[in-house]
Amino acid sequence: MKFLLTIQICSAIIQQCTPPLEMGLYNSHYDCATAGFIRGISTIRELGEEYVNEKHMLVNFSCAKQETT
Repeated sequence: MKFLLTIQICSAIIQQCTPPLEMGLYNSHYDCATAGFIRGISTIRELGEEYVNEKHMLVNFSCAKQETT
């Protein structure tokens, strides 16, 4: 079984999110969750402190089971 990481970037001010972005398959939930946090931190840093503070930006992620054959 694999786990699909999806990420959404959201603004709490305008209450909108990007469509979910598929970020890859992982061999375990642990690997997927770890990657989600790391990518979330990277995304917030790339957006920059001023923009994140102004727009109240957030990053949501999920790890969904994917059956493999």
